[in-house]
Amino acid sequence: MTHAHGLALALVGRMNEVAHPGRALPQGLALLGVGHAAVAPVKVELERRTRRSVWSLQPHPRFGPEDDSYELDARSRARGLDLVTITTPRALRLNPLLTSLSPGVRLGPVVTWMILIDRRAAVLDGPRTPEGDPTAWIATSGPFLEGAVELWDATSAESTPALADGMPPPLGPRQLDVARGVCLGRTDTTIARQLGISERTVARDVAAILEVTGARSRAEAVLNMLGRGRHSRS
Repeated sequence: MTHAHGLALALVGRMNEVAHPGRALPQGLALLGVGHAAVAPVKVELERRTRRSVWSLQPHPRFGPEDDSYELDARSRARGLDLVTITTPRALRLNPLLTSLSPGVRLGPVVTWMILIDRRAAVLDGPRTPEGDPTAWIATSGPFLEGAVELWDATSAESTPALADGMPPPLGPRQLDVARGVCLGRTDTTIARQLGISERTVARDVAAILEVTGARSRAEAVLNMLGRGRHSRS
């Protein structure tokens, strides 16, 4: 077990002990939201308040063709924020578009989800409610923020870039837009009209998507992009 792995398990254990809606909480820890729908608008507000950096640990970053976090990341980069994501090597099989969506992604010993904002606040994963809903918490001071910063520093030190230095991402922004359209079941004609490009360009982009995802057909490419293909089971 690596140092980062041990720190992560310790942080998860402490969260499971104390992070429960309705209970008294330790200093600096507060409930951010219950369920994905409740957390999404809060993430937008947190992005607006961020001044320098958003660093995240994501064990299994799946591709969602309608996920608006990609636009949020693009807005953050345009503002000059330092965005770094660390995930596991297996995530590249679950999400073959990952290095195109996040060219700076790093690979390391990630076992829990976390977002560290400006090194001054941490969004942490908490235990599920009795109804099975996920919970998200924010630490702004005290031992949980200190533990999150320590975990990030250790995981970052043990991580390596997913792409070699100077290597371009496999797919460009337009090709990623085409990939979203393919995942949503849109025809080449519809994708071409929506993106303002020719059907021939869409066809070339689809061929590139099949190559990157290791697929032999459009249907297999969709399964691979969504983390449901044969590569995800290996």
